[in-house]
Amino acid sequence: MIAGTSWDLWGGFMEKHSKPADIDLGATLENVNVNDAFAKTVGMRVVELSPGCAKALMDITDDHVNVFRMAHGGAIFSVADHACEAAGNSFGEPAVAIQNNIHFLSAGAAGDCLEATARVVHRTRRIGLVEAVVRNQHQEILAQCHQVIYFKATEA
Repeated sequence: MIAGTSWDLWGGFMEKHSKPADIDLGATLENVNVNDAFAKTVGMRVVELSPGCAKALMDITDDHVNVFRMAHGGAIFSVADHACEAAGNSFGEPAVAIQNNIHFLSAGAAGDCLEATARVVHRTRRIGLVEAVVRNQHQEILAQCHQVIYFKATEA
């Protein structure tokens, strides 16, 4: 467990799977925070990571708002996607998004700190489903997201 998350990580579908002992969550956390050029450019960071779960943050600045001075939908989507990326890749296997569906429920604004929490809720050998919620600093829900991920075969 990284950064003290208190989520029940192995409840639900995860009870059917044994917890891998050799997952290097530190390497995954470093990969998504250091090697993701887009995330660095827009100011996103993963602050909690456990197998199947992640939390990402993004501060909304004047650079992240649309013509109506609301948080741009692309910024809200990006922080949700970043949390999904980390959660999906937390199993020690490379995973990529193949479909994403987001529902924008409320507007954000410059000065908000967006928090995206993501959890893998279903997994087979190659396909996973990740659910994410984006909230502001007042815990108001701005968006809900479902992302389908594909676990790439690793080279032997």
